[in-house]
Amino acid sequence: MMIACAVLIIVSVGGMWLLFRILIDDFSFKRKVQEIEKCYSTLDEILADAQKVERTEREQIAVRVGQQYKLFLYNAKQKVSYSTNADTWYMDPILRYTGYSKKNEIKELAATENYTVYQNIDDTTKLQNIDLYGTLSNGFTVLIRTSYMEMESDNRYITDRLLIVGLVVLVVSILFAMLISRTVTKPIRQMSEVAERMAGLDFEARCEEHRSDEIGLLAGSLNRLSERLQETIGELKNANSELQRDLDYRTELDEMRSDFIANVSHELKTPIALIQGYAEGLAENVTDDAESREYYCNVISDEAAKMNRMVRKLLTLNQLEFGGNQVEYSRFDIVGLISGVLASTEVLRTQKEIKLHWHETEPVYVWADEYMIEEVVTNYISNAINHASKSKEIAVSLETTEESVRVSVYNTGVPIPAEDIDKIWTKFYKVDKARSREYGGSGLGLSIVKAVMDRHHRRFGVENHENGVEFWFELEPAGEERRYETHDSNH
Repeated sequence: MMIACAVLIIVSVGGMWLLFRILIDDFSFKRKVQEIEKCYSTLDEILADAQKVERTEREQIAVRVGQQYKLFLYNAKQKVSYSTNADTWYMDPILRYTGYSKKNEIKELAATENYTVYQNIDDTTKLQNIDLYGTLSNGFTVLIRTSYMEMESDNRYITDRLLIVGLVVLVVSILFAMLISRTVTKPIRQMSEVAERMAGLDFEARCEEHRSDEIGLLAGSLNRLSERLQETIGELKNANSELQRDLDYRTELDEMRSDFIANVSHELKTPIALIQGYAEGLAENVTDDAESREYYCNVISDEAAKMNRMVRKLLTLNQLEFGGNQVEYSRFDIVGLISGVLASTEVLRTQKEIKLHWHETEPVYVWADEYMIEEVVTNYISNAINHASKSKEIAVSLETTEESVRVSVYNTGVPIPAEDIDKIWTKFYKVDKARSREYGGSGLGLSIVKAVMDRHHRRFGVENHENGVEFWFELEPAGEERRYETHDSNH
C-alpha cells in the first residue's frame, strides 16, 4: 500500500506538473483573449448611445473595465477621442492594423464583424501584447490593449511551486502511509472478506463498525449496501414476477382477442348465410307462393334480429369489460325490479307453458346500479325460460341477511356438466349448441352477468341440483339510505 501510494502521488504530481507546464500558457492565453472580448462587450454596452465620452461614461469605464487595459476611443464624425493613457501609444497599432505600417510582427487571434483580436510583438522592445481593434455599435473606433508578459512569468512561478509542493506531499504521504498501514490493513482485509461474501450473494455478512474514522464509515457503508442489495434483489424478484404476470396477461388478451374474432365470425356466419340464401331465393322468385315468400321474409327478419341482439350484447359487454360504463350506485327495490322483468316475459312463458314460482311482495332495498342489475336479472330469467324442461318450472327467490341479498333463479331441466361449470361465463360458450341455436342464443348473456358483477365486486355463481340448475348473485342490502360515489371497476 505504501509503494502504491508513493507511485500514485509521484504520477499524480508529475502528471499535474507536466500538464500545467504544457497547457497553462495556452489556457491563460485563451482566457486573455476571452477577457479582452468581454472588455469590448462592456464598452459597447456603456457607450451604446453615447456621442461623446463624457465624465459619467469615463467613470463607468474605470469601474467596470478596471486598470489592466489600455483603451483608446475615437469618433471620426465628432472628432472626439478618449485614451486611458496620456502618451500616444495607440498610434503605431492603429497604423499597423489599418495597413499603413508593417513594422511589428502581428498575428490574428480572433475576428468578428465588429472587431479583430491580434497578438502584437514589438520588434524593438519585444513587448508582447494582445490588442483588440474594431468599431463599437455607436460608431466609435476602439483599441484595447493588454499585456501577457507578466502572465508567462506568473505561470512559470506557479508550475515551479507546484513541483516543490508535490515533492513535499510525496514525502509526507509516504511517512503517513508507513505509520497507518498496519492499522488500516486489518479492517480492510475484513471488509474484503465481507465483499467476497456479498459477491456470492450472502447478504447476511456484516463488518464491525466500532471505529469512528473513514474505515468505520466504509464498514457502515458496506453494511448498508448489503442490506440495500438484499432489499433490491427482493424488489427485483417481485418486479420480475409482476412482469411475468403482465406478459401472461398480454398473452391471454391476445388469445382472447383471437378467440373473440373467431367466435364472432362463427356466430355471424350462419345467420348471414341464411339471410343471403333466402334473400337470393326471393330475388330469383324461387316460389310464387305468398305463404312461402312470407316464410322467407320471416326467416330473414328473425336472423337479422338475432344478429342485432348479438351485436348489442357485444357492445354492452365491451363497455363493461373495458370501463366504458360507470357504476351508478342507487338505492332501489330489487323485488320491484324482478317483478317487472317477470311481467315482461309473461307472454314467452305462456307460449312455452312454463310455471313460475315467485312469492315476494314486500320491498327489499339494495345498493347497486339498477340498470346493470336489471340486465343480470333479465339474462338469468331468459336463460331459465329457454332451458326449462321436464316439468317446465322456474323459481325466483330472495334470501336476505345483514351482509347481502341473494337472488336465485332456478329452472327444472338437465344439470350443467361438471366440466362446463367454469366455462359458461366465457363469451360465446354454449353447453347445448343445438338448443341455443333453436332459441337464438349467442352465448353472451352469462358473460355480461360476470362483467356486471365484477364491476360491482359482488359474488355470483351457479349450482346444479338433482332436477335442475340454480343461478344466483348477491347485492349489498340498503336498510338505510346512503350516498355512493360513481366509480369504475378500478376503484
